[in-house]
Amino acid sequence: MKYLLDSNVFIEAKNRYYSFKIAPGFWNWLEIFTEEQSFLTIREVRNEITENDDELKEWISEFPLNCFIEADREIQDKMREVTNYVTNNRRFSRENKNFFLSRADPWLIATAMTGDYAVVTHEAKAGPGTKKVKIPNISETFNVEYITIFDLMKIQKVSLKI
Repeated sequence: MKYLLDSNVFIEAKNRYYSFKIAPGFWNWLEIFTEEQSFLTIREVRNEITENDDELKEWISEFPLNCFIEADREIQDKMREVTNYVTNNRRFSRENKNFFLSRADPWLIATAMTGDYAVVTHEAKAGPGTKKVKIPNISETFNVEYITIFDLMKIQKVSLKI
């Protein structure tokens, strides 16, 4: 299995618990992880991260573009399926549908649908009454596995030692 990282994995790590100065080992592991699976995530996630002019933008910009999966015809076809499902689902509010579809999230799911991928995200599944569109809910609809970065670190047997 290969893993597609959501932008919130990088952003939360940088802003909260694995800042570049406090936990450089986390960022080193992501670099090794990228070499092992030959990519880091999808192009749309890279685009979201580079919207802000900060240390994370500098870090991710050091990776060659071929480390980010670009949507081919198969991914675009799956994206249409995801878009149709979200658009036609009355559970979600129009505002939440538009926001979800304007970001990298549906592209992560569409890409995962094309192969042996899991989406790595910090998003939690939304409850039955919510109008929000969340990666875990849509992933389940399309039988896409999703895990947290901490799950991935356990799978990869990552140990950040001092």
